[in-house]
Amino acid sequence: MSTLAAIRDVALLLLVAEALVVGLVPLAASYLAVRGMQRLLPRVRLWLAVGRRWVLQGQQVVQRAMGWLLAPVLFLSGLKAGLLAALRALLGQR
Repeated sequence: MSTLAAIRDVALLLLVAEALVVGLVPLAASYLAVRGMQRLLPRVRLWLAVGRRWVLQGQQVVQRAMGWLLAPVLFLSGLKAGLLAALRALLGQR
């Protein structure tokens, strides 16, 4: 067997080993992450519910405040558009 053939075979084996490692490491990491989440979720379920309530309360506050701030702007914008449309109709313009 020639030297180049032996080096080629060793390089091929290293390439196969590298492909296996590169393929198996993310798979093993994903497996361990899923197992960890299965253990973690029952412990944090209460805190997730509390956080969800806080987020919903914050959403309600923001919606109420934006409605309060935006209502006059929408009213005045609609009033202006209506008055301009009435003025155009009275003057016969399009």
